Amino acid sequence: MIFGDTDLWGSGDEKGYHTLGKLECYGLILNISPCESAPCKNGGVCVPEYERNSYHCECKPGFCGTHCKRGGNRTCSDIKYCNPEAKSGSYVIDPDGEGGVKPFKVFCNMTDKGGIGVTVVSHDSENRTQVNGYEDPGSYWRNVTYDEASLIQLASLTASSFHCEQFIKYECYNSRLLLNGSMFGWWVSRDDENMTYWGGVNSVPFKCACGLNNTCADRSYGCNCDKNDWKWREDSGLLTDKCKLPVIQMRFGDTGPSSNNKEEGYHTLGKLECYGLTY
Repeated sequence: MIFGDTDLWGSGDEKGYHTLGKLECYGLILNISPCESAPCKNGGVCVPEYERNSYHCECKPGFCGTHCKRGGNRTCSDIKYCNPEAKSGSYVIDPDGEGGVKPFKVFCNMTDKGGIGVTVVSHDSENRTQVNGYEDPGSYWRNVTYDEASLIQLASLTASSFHCEQFIKYECYNSRLLLNGSMFGWWVSRDDENMTYWGGVNSVPFKCACGLNNTCADRSYGCNCDKNDWKWREDSGLLTDKCKLPVIQMRFGDTGPSSNNKEEGYHTLGKLECYGLTY
């Protein structure tokens, strides 16, 4: 403390008094770890950095990101995201994580679609198959069974993927398909719904791909097969509504005996393919 103006030789008796109290300290200083909130997920280890009042996460193999939230084995895209060098092959995925549906085996194509990691699920109805001798609408049916996966497991895969698709094709010889609503053929969604559109279309009723751009063999119909002439024709394309996929059944008709010629068709159904991240 510094003071002045207390000169004894002045005209008056100048003086002053000072008082300084004791230094008193109280209260607790809590040394809280930056990892107190457990910020690292999926089994990642939080490493505190006290000098910066921060932390970093050391992720388990297969996970990455600031908080280890990305990656894992939910889909092939998740696997590829944190393992850029991952090779194509068979993998076990768990789309809804621990505690959900049982993990299942798929094929991961790590080079297709720009190397994003495509989950591929095969089934028992991929071969080109003849339809003949079934005249009534939908009287022919083909149930589709997927390899090593239930419909519940596949629904969890589509929900965990940004995009899913499945190729479908019908080759027809005087065999009608959607016929502007008087359907002879259709596909069945995973929820057992008879779908009214064909591959290459996303939910527009009674349309095949040619019906969207007005290029069908007979433009008064929505599909090439609906021209119903004695020529081989085809309607094909990708189904992309992941809330409806995968296809669980295909139905066809109008392939009964004819007095002039033989009506027939062939169906082909591709593998279910899903890719892309949802976070």
